[in-house]
Amino acid sequence: MDKENMLEGLRTALQTELNGIQFYRLAAERTNDLKGKEVFSLLARDEEIHFEELNRWYTAILNTTTWKPSITLTEARTIFKGESPIFSAEIKERIKKHHFEMSALSIGALLEADSIDFYRKMKEDTDDPQAKRLFGDLQKWEQQHLEAITKQMDVLKEDYWAEQHFSPLF
Repeated sequence: MDKENMLEGLRTALQTELNGIQFYRLAAERTNDLKGKEVFSLLARDEEIHFEELNRWYTAILNTTTWKPSITLTEARTIFKGESPIFSAEIKERIKKHHFEMSALSIGALLEADSIDFYRKMKEDTDDPQAKRLFGDLQKWEQQHLEAITKQMDVLKEDYWAEQHFSPLF
């Protein structure tokens, strides 16, 4: 991958991270669940860290002809624990009134899945070992987010579907 293609990919990645930051901040503000507020805020902070790392990488490549900055991604934090990794256990009892939370989880899952695919493609499209590592680390971070969101959706799904009178089509 040449310098211009790498810069273009990084601009797309930066915009993706900004979208995630704004989305998770909004979700944190909007939910009434205290644990949900905390975790959505942590997700926003993770996306800020991604943005900061990508911005340093972008700036280093932009300002050099060799585009080999020595930047490594900050180690991922384990912030998702328990059966209900994002919301408190009580949300399961209140889910019938919480369309926003289920929508936020669904949108978050889509954002994370798109990011995983994007970073996988960026990793595949470069021969540079440092770039491969950066995009691989980002892919792993986003995978951790997706797994937590999916786990939370699975915890809430049956109760939410029952309350909304969803039923399988036969």
